[in-house]
Amino acid sequence: MAIPLPALNTSFGHGHHDNARPEVSFYFDIVCPYAYLASTQLPALAERVSAVINWCPILLGGVQKALSSEPNTAPPARLEMNRLDIQRWAEHLGVPLHPPAEHPRRTVEAMRLLCFAPAVARPQLAQALFRAYWVEGRDLSNDEVLAEIAGSIGLSAEKARIALHSAPVRQDLKRRTDAAQEAGVFGVPTFIVESGGGPKLFFGQDRLHFVEAALLLHPLAGPRPEKDPYRRQVPPPDPQIGETAPVANEARTLTFFYDFSSPFSYLASTQIETLAARHGAIINWHPMVLGGLFRSIGTPMVPIHSFSEAKRRHSRDDLVRWAHYYDQPFHWPSRFPMMTVTALRLALLAGDRLPALSQALFRTYWVDDGDLNDPVTLEDALVRAGLSKNLLDQVGSPAVKQALIDNTQSALAQGVFGAPTFLVQPHHGPPQLFFGQDRL
Repeated sequence: MAIPLPALNTSFGHGHHDNARPEVSFYFDIVCPYAYLASTQLPALAERVSAVINWCPILLGGVQKALSSEPNTAPPARLEMNRLDIQRWAEHLGVPLHPPAEHPRRTVEAMRLLCFAPAVARPQLAQALFRAYWVEGRDLSNDEVLAEIAGSIGLSAEKARIALHSAPVRQDLKRRTDAAQEAGVFGVPTFIVESGGGPKLFFGQDRLHFVEAALLLHPLAGPRPEKDPYRRQVPPPDPQIGETAPVANEARTLTFFYDFSSPFSYLASTQIETLAARHGAIINWHPMVLGGLFRSIGTPMVPIHSFSEAKRRHSRDDLVRWAHYYDQPFHWPSRFPMMTVTALRLALLAGDRLPALSQALFRTYWVDDGDLNDPVTLEDALVRAGLSKNLLDQVGSPAVKQALIDNTQSALAQGVFGAPTFLVQPHHGPPQLFFGQDRL
């Protein structure tokens, strides 16, 4: 539906008369490496879709305090994965990244400087501050360093030095942080795109493709794209390779750690076979008890229940967006969380039909809203996977029970802390872990 615009459009932020453009609000704190990575990609994205960026400095620590979210309290394996993930993204994007040895460093004064700066100077100042922290290793709690950076982009160094400790600037940063929380921001980087259907919130620099899709469909954007921008556009197969690559050797293996209780594991299961075939790899399907894993490392048994309301809402939206992106069915089940021990034991009895049965069980729960503790439902999954219903009689055997325990302990020993996780053994060096279906 077309939205009538006033002669001077201020609804989307910048008051263009005849050149109104879609706008994305970018919530950030200099201390966040993912926000830094996003800051290097967002300007080019905005240029591609002729959008305006509203740079919104907020205090990440203030958001975390309000939500009782303690930073750096994750299990050691998760913290190490975060470190690796940041480095991998920087390499993937071709962005320089040299985290300070003392990270996280104090950035409150830097965020105040951003509030002091006029809006027109804020993008350049933010990029200079990000570079100073993440590339040059400068101390952004030092007034002289901040004054020098302000002067380097044409601001008054003396006025900047005074503003860093002024009550109005402190209050402005708090106001911005409070307003961000009211808008549903629970971390950084966060992007909000206003649209005819209301604001759309996206969390994480790895969701920029969704941000771009929202801007392309914005009421103020150009002609509506012919293809759905929220859906992945799969390129045709390389004619030199064909649909799949030959398997080079048995060592070219991708281990897939999963539990049927995990919605993101379900999404991964819809993509992993195509990915492996494209690269000539063999999948080692590795079912495990996610709850048992969480218990061992001290993670909440149902992580989504520990989230703030805003983060829970985003997680549900995010699942739907990814399912749409992959063009896969998805339905949030009426029974959640689901005890999956019986289904996991059944999977271990499937032999070479393990992939087929896993796919059937995933679809039973995340598409058909089936009960994975109902014998009739499990029998139906067995039949769909080409297996005998009689396998269900063996799920209580001591050998199967121990096999599932062993699978879970093996995952834990290899550094797995959640699902889905993927392990790749390179020809040289240690195994490489990747966490999350969005890292496929």
